[in-house]
Amino acid sequence: MSIETNTVIAPTFDEWRRSKEALSRLECDLLLSHVTNMSRTQIVTYPDQRLDRAQLNELEALGRALSEGTPLAYLLGEKEFFGLAFEVSPAVLVPRPETELLVELALARMDDNTRLLDAGTGSGAVAVAIAHTQCNAQIDACDKSDQALEVARANARTHRVQINFYQSDWFAQLPDHKWHMIVSNPPYIAAGDSHLAALTAEPQIALVAENRGLAALAHIVEQSPNFLHNAGWLLLEHGHDQASSVRRLMTNRGFLEVKSMVDLGNIERVTLGQWYE
Repeated sequence: MSIETNTVIAPTFDEWRRSKEALSRLECDLLLSHVTNMSRTQIVTYPDQRLDRAQLNELEALGRALSEGTPLAYLLGEKEFFGLAFEVSPAVLVPRPETELLVELALARMDDNTRLLDAGTGSGAVAVAIAHTQCNAQIDACDKSDQALEVARANARTHRVQINFYQSDWFAQLPDHKWHMIVSNPPYIAAGDSHLAALTAEPQIALVAENRGLAALAHIVEQSPNFLHNAGWLLLEHGHDQASSVRRLMTNRGFLEVKSMVDLGNIERVTLGQWYE
């Protein structure tokens, strides 16, 4: 079934949804909600309400973009993460549910006196989620991209959290501080990895790293002790097959209590360790 945009009568919500066989019910409902400014509950409750011409044209354009590989979050302009809505754009990665593990593990090791750095913050999702939950801790975040930092600052304002943002290539331009905890979800996909075919719309600089995807992880492991207080923590998200390599990097650098934690898919997703001077 297809919808002709030049017909006299525009389709109902349900008719448009049924015409999009390549899209899921959820994707259709989210696009309908976005274009009509109605909630998903209203979309479901009033399936026979008709679209107007402008809404239909916008929906058709969004549906084509989604089918061609543009992430739904970019089309909607936001993505939910850790129970919060985050602004996203093609300047930043779309926050993933598995990264919530990084937030949970950080929060479990924090108190009101913790000073934390989110290195390579992107949209700011990790830093903002932590600051929103542990509101008395001091949260800093850095990113090499000024466009990413614009998005991160906007998200911090939206959720009314205080975060100090720095434009820095990892640790290179940071102020002379030390932190009790450093967290990072750095690029960790190897160039040529088959997973990249589905990620062409997202910034490759935030996805791809040299040395089989380990270059950024190795750099953070090597440099972070210079920026950690005694007994400070380092928490790193990494790829599904990189846990043993990251554990080895951290152990060889002198971190103690090194271990990898699994996400909801039972994949070793975050490796952490403690630094002692």
